[in-house]
Amino acid sequence: MTSAIETYLGWQEPRHFADCRKPAWTVDYRTDDEFRDRRGGGKHACSNEDCGHGDRYPRTTVRIVCPSCQAAVVIRGEAHSINEDTTSTTTHGYGLPPRKLAGLLLWPGEPWLNVGRLGSADPYDFVVTRPGVKRVTEADVVGAITQSRGKRRAVTWSSAALPTPGRYSRFNWDRTNEDTLRTVAAAAKWIAAQLADRAAPAGGTPGA
Repeated sequence: MTSAIETYLGWQEPRHFADCRKPAWTVDYRTDDEFRDRRGGGKHACSNEDCGHGDRYPRTTVRIVCPSCQAAVVIRGEAHSINEDTTSTTTHGYGLPPRKLAGLLLWPGEPWLNVGRLGSADPYDFVVTRPGVKRVTEADVVGAITQSRGKRRAVTWSSAALPTPGRYSRFNWDRTNEDTLRTVAAAAKWIAAQLADRAAPAGGTPGA
């Protein structure tokens, strides 16, 4: 399972030209199963573990084009054919609108759909940002909420707030709540309280 953090962070979006009036992208891909390397004879060298390193190999090309400004991005790589099974955004999390709770935005990750009695249609975790965010970046993240299990395997939630750059992971969290919060809303309220506490002047209260 991919975490919500990795679902939203680390991706790059192609750039439109500065005079683009209607920014939008069309995306197509093709796979040439017997692409021939014409740069020279003999076997080609690459780091793809699935490649036989012969003079013919499968190559997938992704073409991204803006019909308005005519910006075009072409991405090529050695790989077997792309899996064309189409799934819903509810399977992956990304593409779904964020939930609005406690004055924050909660961006959903993948759900536990196929884990027997532990299965749940709720996202396993959320990335949390302040309102007004359209595309999540590292600078936007203020917290995270993760699904866990309480007594009798009931769904509970833990939360973390106030991220700092991590040495071995993308973030370390300045404050965490491992208590078994019973709802996502309660976890969001806890994060909002930590943000308010951080913003409060020393010895005072928020807004005082």
